[in-house]
Amino acid sequence: MADSPPAPIRFEFTEAEAQIAASRATLRQALGGGLLQRHVAPLAAFALLMAFVAILAFTGLIARRPAEIVILLAAAAYMVHRLASRRRFARVRRECAAAMSAWRAAGMLTLSFEPAGAALTGAGDARWEWRFAPDCEAEDAGGMIYLWPARGAPLCAPSRAFADAAAVVAFMRARCRGRS
Repeated sequence: MADSPPAPIRFEFTEAEAQIAASRATLRQALGGGLLQRHVAPLAAFALLMAFVAILAFTGLIARRPAEIVILLAAAAYMVHRLASRRRFARVRRECAAAMSAWRAAGMLTLSFEPAGAALTGAGDARWEWRFAPDCEAEDAGGMIYLWPARGAPLCAPSRAFADAAAVVAFMRARCRGRS
C-alpha cells in the first residue's frame, strides 16, 4: 500500500467527527510554536521574576516601593501575554470550525490520493488540496486520519471510511518523507 496511492473513497462527516477534527486541529495549530516556548516559558519567567524581586525586597536590597512596581509591571506583562495567547487560540478555533463547516456543507466528499498529494472534492466546485512535503505529518488519532501540513488546515478523514486505515497512514507518511 505504501507504493501505490489508495483508491479514492467517499464519505460524509458526522457532526461529532467534525467537532473532533476541529478541536484537534485547533489545539495543534494553537500550540504550533511549542507548548514550552509559548505557554510554559512565560509563566516560568514570571514566577522566577516574582520570587527574585520578593527575595530582594525581603532582604532589604531594594526598597519596597520599587519591588511593588516591578511586580505590578510583571503581572501586567504576563496578563497581556495571556490575553494575546487566548485571542490567538480563539482565532484558530474559528478558522478550524469554519473549515469543518465547509466540509460538512459540501455533503458527500471524495478523497483521492496522488503521488504528490491528496485532494478532497465535495458538491459543486468545492475542492481542497494538500501536497506531500518533508515538513508534513500523517497520523491516525481519535477515529480520524490527519495529514498535517506545515501551515494551514489539515486534511481530515474518518478512519471508518477506509478498509485499512493503517495502510493509508503508512502511505501518507512515506510520501511526507519523500519515499515513493
